[in-house]
Amino acid sequence: MANGITVAYVEAVIREALDHTGTGQPGEGNGATELAIKRALQAADDALHAAERAKEAYQTTQLVYKKPVADLQELHTLYPSPDMGWTVQTYKDGKRYRYDGKTWVEIDVFGQNLQPVNPDQDGLMSAAEHVKLSEIPLEVQDRVIVFCIDSHVFPEIVGTLAPFPFNGEILSVKGYSGVAGDTETELKIERSSNLVHWDDVMESPLLFEANQQRDNGNATFRAKKVEAGDVFRVNITKAGANIQHLTIQLTIRT
Repeated sequence: MANGITVAYVEAVIREALDHTGTGQPGEGNGATELAIKRALQAADDALHAAERAKEAYQTTQLVYKKPVADLQELHTLYPSPDMGWTVQTYKDGKRYRYDGKTWVEIDVFGQNLQPVNPDQDGLMSAAEHVKLSEIPLEVQDRVIVFCIDSHVFPEIVGTLAPFPFNGEILSVKGYSGVAGDTETELKIERSSNLVHWDDVMESPLLFEANQQRDNGNATFRAKKVEAGDVFRVNITKAGANIQHLTIQLTIRT
């Protein structure tokens, strides 16, 4: 718009010079004509400078968006010969780079004004969601493996295998029997990472006392850490007389 006004002004000054040249006696108005021409030349020079400044401003601020890349290294690989104004975002860190004609310049970071949430102020999530999330009990992260023997129980390694796909920590083991044994029943939990070598993870075994349908609650573990991919099994080392329908519940927190 400024350039349009300047050009219009130049045209007006030139018309004024021509009007002076075409009127009066020879020699009259020469001074006014020269002044008008000087003004026209100055206006034209100003218009050229304004156009140059406008072009420079455009080149400095134009953004030509290109396909995002992973990081700055990939940016240089994918765009080895960029044009001025090319703008690329690196999605690993959210940064945006613009080529200024010589180098890639970081111009902003996507999401940099998003602050961490706290109970009193919204951020990456609302404060209400943050409070609700913080109130969720740890128990919702507990996962349970259940072993069942739906028959008479004998001393043996139970053939049922239970793979566990998460990292975690063993919390507890509980046992139940549909029919209580007349004598004690004892078992342990074993773990393997390769199905060849098995380790007993119990410090003290799971124990059913005589005539009890629940274990005595004294089982403990010496190895609680669980790696994703570990496989568990039950090894019954002592079976009470007539005990039946055994269920073992192993709880792991992830």
